[in-house]
Amino acid sequence: MLRLTRIVHRRDAATGLWTTSRETVFWVSSAAGFSAKLWNAWIRGHWRIENGSHHVRDTTFAEDASRIRKNPDIAARLRSFAYNLLRAHGSENIKNARWRAASISTFCSISSPNIKN
Repeated sequence: MLRLTRIVHRRDAATGLWTTSRETVFWVSSAAGFSAKLWNAWIRGHWRIENGSHHVRDTTFAEDASRIRKNPDIAARLRSFAYNLLRAHGSENIKNARWRAASISTFCSISSPNIKN
């Protein structure tokens, strides 16, 4: 078992003010004999994926607010497909890229240096 204490900053949407708190979290694993430095790298890697993909999909595509109840996996795949297209196009800011893509009718046909035709 691994115990981790972290500082968390939260922004209150109503006031715009930031609050700081400390949290203690526990990671349970059957793996043994690994250094704290390696555990830290694994945990940071997990949160890099969470913050880089899932958080963006939730905030930009409002995935958690989706009311689709029949075959929600199809809509999730479409959102993932759109997200991957924008990333492959080299977009850093997905929210702005969605607006640009909506205003340019030939957005998908624009060749990208990252995509081989």
